[in-house]
Amino acid sequence: MTDTMYKNKPSLVLENETLRAEFLPDPGGKMVSLVSKRTGFEFLVQRPLPTYREEPFAGVYVHGECSGFDDMFPTIDVCPCENHPWQGTELADHGEVWSLPWDVVSTSDHSLTMSVHGIRFPYLLEKRITLTDSSSLRFQYALTNLSPFDFDYLWAGHLMINLEEGTKVCVPEDCREMVTVLSSAGLKFGETHQWPHLKDANGQAYRADVARPKTVKGFEKYYFTHPLKQGWCRLEYPRDRFQITFSTETVPYLGILMNEDGWDGLYNIIIEPCSVCYDRPDVARKYGQRSVLHGKSTIQWDMEISIG
Repeated sequence: MTDTMYKNKPSLVLENETLRAEFLPDPGGKMVSLVSKRTGFEFLVQRPLPTYREEPFAGVYVHGECSGFDDMFPTIDVCPCENHPWQGTELADHGEVWSLPWDVVSTSDHSLTMSVHGIRFPYLLEKRITLTDSSSLRFQYALTNLSPFDFDYLWAGHLMINLEEGTKVCVPEDCREMVTVLSSAGLKFGETHQWPHLKDANGQAYRADVARPKTVKGFEKYYFTHPLKQGWCRLEYPRDRFQITFSTETVPYLGILMNEDGWDGLYNIIIEPCSVCYDRPDVARKYGQRSVLHGKSTIQWDMEISIG
């Protein structure tokens, strides 16, 4: 573990002969950089400004740094809480924890543990990041409800990953049906399609499992509609590979946002292993999906990132 600076913010680095991973405890406890030492490729989206763009608590996520790997909890879209005794309390844009300072609980040569408490809701979210071998990082999460009341939530790993033209997107065999939630091509919210077939703004069919050129200037976000038996998603680059695996007992769904220079000048993919779909827990509930943190209980899940 090394103390250093990311732009103007104190950061912590885990690295070995294969990879270098950099984290910001404040704000967000996020991973801001993941570099392959073999190829020099930076997997995570970076922003060009020398100063980190911070937003206040409950600020607008896309007005901030909007890069790297953030935890989205307890929602993505702004929405009201439906649980007693917090009915009507607003769930902040992209959740609470991306804008909050995380406490560094412990560090070692090969691991980092951080935690954060909720602001509008009584919870504790903890994560331990460990270099498991020469090419992998393991993320172990624990979410504790500090109140006696049940709480509906959405957790998503929001990984903004750089693309190269022709990058192949690979998913499990049971990822067959996808549902649109955001589209530059005018596809309607809730519209379903068969993976990997989508339509562009001109109504022309294309394959969503291969990164198209930047000249496309479009973006699509969709979720696979059914819970996964195996939790993984892999990107195959011309010279490298990036794979996420996750425990489907607690994180059974997968979302993807492919952005081919359609938003903010970025050419990237967002991979989101998540507890429920549709970007907000109240809408997910209407579609028959729920992730519930019961009163005075703890939920755990794992995620692993492998490169090369």
